[in-house]
Amino acid sequence: MQLELLSAIPSGARRDVSVLLVHGICLGAWVWQDNFMPYLAERGFPTYALSLRGHGKSEGGERIRQWRLGDFSDDIAWAAERIGGRVAIVAHPMGGGVAQYYLRQGRRAAGLVLMASVPPHGLMRASFSMYSRNPSLWEELQKTRHGQLKGIDLGILERGLLSEPIGSEERKWLLRRLTEPAIQASLELMGWCPIAPLPWITPPLLVIGGARDDLIPPTDVHLTGLYYGVRPELIPGCAHAIMLEPSWQKAAELVSGWLVRKFDRAS
Repeated sequence: MQLELLSAIPSGARRDVSVLLVHGICLGAWVWQDNFMPYLAERGFPTYALSLRGHGKSEGGERIRQWRLGDFSDDIAWAAERIGGRVAIVAHPMGGGVAQYYLRQGRRAAGLVLMASVPPHGLMRASFSMYSRNPSLWEELQKTRHGQLKGIDLGILERGLLSEPIGSEERKWLLRRLTEPAIQASLELMGWCPIAPLPWITPPLLVIGGARDDLIPPTDVHLTGLYYGVRPELIPGCAHAIMLEPSWQKAAELVSGWLVRKFDRAS
């Protein structure tokens, strides 16, 4: 299967760890292209963004609803092998769940950054919390989970996913790039079955969340940190779509600084 793997390679000295960016549900590698990829590459990290099968320009769209976590885990393994050397994974919501499952299978990563990620206990607690706090957003997200992209209210999604409104042209641009949801994988991520590795066998790990995130609220970010024994970083004023937020650079600084501290050897 042909998968999309974008790259941004530093023009000067390179760090000895590469970064693999993994997107969330209905998105693709493109979501990292404007902000995170050039930012990390400019700081010496060979940076790659993967479109999981059925997403972005990767093949497999005809089976998007049937793909499972194991299938997406295979995609990460393919990308890591193709990149070679030490690879740190930076993953957003569904991608974070896939990355944790990838490690649960005994696969390797030099490090892991969970960014507004599915928590190790799954999405059920966050889903009930969203229903009580923002039922309109919960209803629109249920539509996306059932593949009803044409019937969603973009205004409600925009207010739920972003801290600031975007223009009509940006909204159209975003809608054109959304894929159908990976329904089977989403069900697995609810938490009926374990998705996370044992915390004491994980690589170095960073947890980041948005202080205004209605999908993965701060409580679940803190629970993720508690499970893995790390103190999470919450970005003030930031909502769920961190890489598209006005405060995206704060998140990128946290990731870059953490990578430098953990892998501070240039090649």
